[in-house]
Amino acid sequence: MLETLRSYLKKLNEGLAKLDMTRKIILGVVAGVVVIALVFVGSMSSDQGKVVLYKGLESKDFAAVSSKLQELGFNFTTNGTEAIFVRPEDRERALMSLAQEDLIPKGVPSWELFDTDKWSETQFEKDVKKQRALMGALSRTLATLRGVDRAQVNIAFPPDELFEDKSESVTAAVLLQYAPGVENLTRKEIEGIVTLVSRSVPGLKKENVSVAGPDGEILNDFDNEIDKEKWELKQVSEKLKIQEKERIKLLTDIQKSLVYSYGEGTYGDRFDIVRLDLKMRWDKEEIERHEVEPVVMTPDDPKTPYSERVVKDSLEVSSKTTTEQFEGNGFTPEGPAGTEPNIPPGYKDRDYQKAKYTKKEDIKNNEFNKTHRLIKKQPWELETVNLSVILDGRWERLGENEDTGGYNRKYFPVTDEELQRVTDLLKKAVGFDIARGDQISVRHLQKDRSRQFDEEDDDLRRQRTIRRLLMATLITLLVLALVSLIYQAIKKEIERRRRLREEELAAQQQMMREAALRAIEEEGVEVEMSLEERARREMLENAINLAKERPEDVAHLLRTWLAEE
Repeated sequence: MLETLRSYLKKLNEGLAKLDMTRKIILGVVAGVVVIALVFVGSMSSDQGKVVLYKGLESKDFAAVSSKLQELGFNFTTNGTEAIFVRPEDRERALMSLAQEDLIPKGVPSWELFDTDKWSETQFEKDVKKQRALMGALSRTLATLRGVDRAQVNIAFPPDELFEDKSESVTAAVLLQYAPGVENLTRKEIEGIVTLVSRSVPGLKKENVSVAGPDGEILNDFDNEIDKEKWELKQVSEKLKIQEKERIKLLTDIQKSLVYSYGEGTYGDRFDIVRLDLKMRWDKEEIERHEVEPVVMTPDDPKTPYSERVVKDSLEVSSKTTTEQFEGNGFTPEGPAGTEPNIPPGYKDRDYQKAKYTKKEDIKNNEFNKTHRLIKKQPWELETVNLSVILDGRWERLGENEDTGGYNRKYFPVTDEELQRVTDLLKKAVGFDIARGDQISVRHLQKDRSRQFDEEDDDLRRQRTIRRLLMATLITLLVLALVSLIYQAIKKEIERRRRLREEELAAQQQMMREAALRAIEEEGVEVEMSLEERARREMLENAINLAKERPEDVAHLLRTWLAEE
């Protein structure tokens, strides 16, 4: 390892020795810049490792704390005049040193104001302390939110009035400072802040809470007309999208149901959905029901074809029976002792007569089968469905018409039974409910197919014309082929006859020449022949000899010559 390092240093010295003075200066400057950059990056990274000592300081507290830290020799950095950062290992020691010097910055007061109680404190001072504590608690709570760096809450409690119509409402103002990297808050977050503040202060309503941003802009001003109209239009647009989505879904189901029977064949488009109107109810409803039902003593067995269900109107849970009887002399109550009773003279004779009293009381407490239901309907439900469908009859082709060149067709209209079947099918497809006011109309209407029939007839005529042209072309080609064959046969026959005549003439000439030669030989006269005649004579003699020796080969050769010609 050491030898390798020495070799690298030796190579580096040799390379530097070869450089001129200018290049050495440039290289030294570059090395110095790199060293300075590394030192700067190291210092920055060390600063980034520091933690917050205090944040959100007032200018007076910042000056006192920073001066004391510098005097005590602590290594710290600042962010403007609001925050002070120290190294993590120095934080506790710095806090202790500042506490000993009584330089702990005052924070936002909260409910700790009530930790000490003064016997001379008046009710007014207690109310002010409560107001300060409440504002401080809310400021601290809002500062813990993710997008909020600091918050300041001011609450105004109006004085109590004797008459309610003259009393003023409690109001609150919230000033927010966004966290670093946050430009604004969402509407949901702002509404949450308003709800939090209004529910923390007794008697404070949401409409009396104002939330402002760092620039003083009111953030919870959602009730202006433009935003309200945009919000309403957005809601209407979303509702229409949902309604159209449900309508297309229902339309697709209806088309699938009709295509099976009316979407195929020669004239497949035999149906048309004229109108499909879907209306939805967007009202939110909550229904609370208290239902009383009979008590089932014996449930029904679903396995049997008859019902074993036994019910009672109610069940007796408690009863009370009271019987009273009295028999003996009656008496009439009189007034105080020493006074005359207020009894008419005629009733005094009947007093102390024999009396009989009977009382019977029978009380029974019965319990019914009660059901309590709280039904919350969904945000939307189908209100009405209006569907209109027309059906076309069926056309059949009965062959081709020779006079017009088109097809003969016959129309079969849609029967009433078929219309009823389609109506029942569509009712099941759309979930028809007559109580809801749904309407479905299925009618037979013959579709005008004149243009379609004209195109089919024109296509048939074109096919006929093409077939005729093909037949004429085929016949012409056959005739031309036949004429060509006849011409070739006639030509061959003429050639054959010409050749036969030439052979016959040549044979006659040859016979005449041979006869003359024989005559000359018999007379002993020497005749001089040309070389051509001698060659022809030798060839003829060779052919005669070959024919005599191999007649089959000569016949085959002659047939080959004739076939080639």
